[in-house]
Amino acid sequence: MYMGNVSYWNDKFKVRGQELMQPEGCLVHDMPCLPKSGMVLDLACGDGRNALFLASHGYKVTAVDFSSVAIERLQRFALKKQLAISVLQRNLCVEKSYSDFGVFDLIVLNHYRLEENFYPILEQHLKKNGILWVNGFYEVPKDNPDIQYEDLMTPTDFHGLTGLTCEDEIIYEIDRKKFIRYIWRKDLPTE
Repeated sequence: MYMGNVSYWNDKFKVRGQELMQPEGCLVHDMPCLPKSGMVLDLACGDGRNALFLASHGYKVTAVDFSSVAIERLQRFALKKQLAISVLQRNLCVEKSYSDFGVFDLIVLNHYRLEENFYPILEQHLKKNGILWVNGFYEVPKDNPDIQYEDLMTPTDFHGLTGLTCEDEIIYEIDRKKFIRYIWRKDLPTE
């Protein structure tokens, strides 16, 4: 329920302070591995910390979340920072939500465990040589009872990705919480 509970997230964003959280440190660290420019799809974007970071680096960003409160916050932050971000309110557990996304150079999925049957759909929204950047929990944190085993990233999540190659996978720790990050690249056609 942690990942897919819209009421939980609306309530969480309602009480969040007026300052935007910092972008995901691992994403910032990985910038040299990502396309230098282009179109970005930030899925489960929350109130936009990564979307705004990427837009401030010249990417054209489409940010998607199901929380109306998060979307409102993102739009307020974007206006304040004078950044143009396309925003969509969608439920990522519903297949039709993906139908009109377009095609991107980079897809970012941070701290959201997407159902494995949606990864092949994401693959269709990546340009050739595009990057799918995925970051999430590797272990259930001892200090957060909201996160359960079902919220953890597992290698089986990606079994449906037939046209992508995993270029990098790391397990890392922050404040005694373990995370895993993947960088997938859409294969170029063979000649």
